[in-house]
Amino acid sequence: MTGQRLAELQHVVDAGQRAAGVLAARARGDRAGAGELLQTFADDRELATGALLVAELTLGLYGAETGRDVESCVRELNLQLEQALAARE
Repeated sequence: MTGQRLAELQHVVDAGQRAAGVLAARARGDRAGAGELLQTFADDRELATGALLVAELTLGLYGAETGRDVESCVRELNLQLEQALAARE
C-alpha cells in the first residue's frame, strides 16, 4: 500500500471514529458533545464519508450476528425507517 493510499484510509477511519462519537454522544443525551464533534468535520463530504463507513461496518456486524446478508439487513433497516416516519405522522 502506498503512503498516499494509507493517508487517505486514515482520513476515512478518523472521520468514521468521529461520526461514531457523534452517535455515542447523542445516545447518552450529550447534545453539546455531539455538536462539538460535528464541528470537527471540515465539510459535509467528510461527515458523509465517516457516516457511510460507520453504516457499512454496523450493517456488516449486524449481518454477521444475525447470519443474514447485508442486503437483507438493509431491507430491514429501510422498513424500520419507513415505520418510524409513519409513526410521526
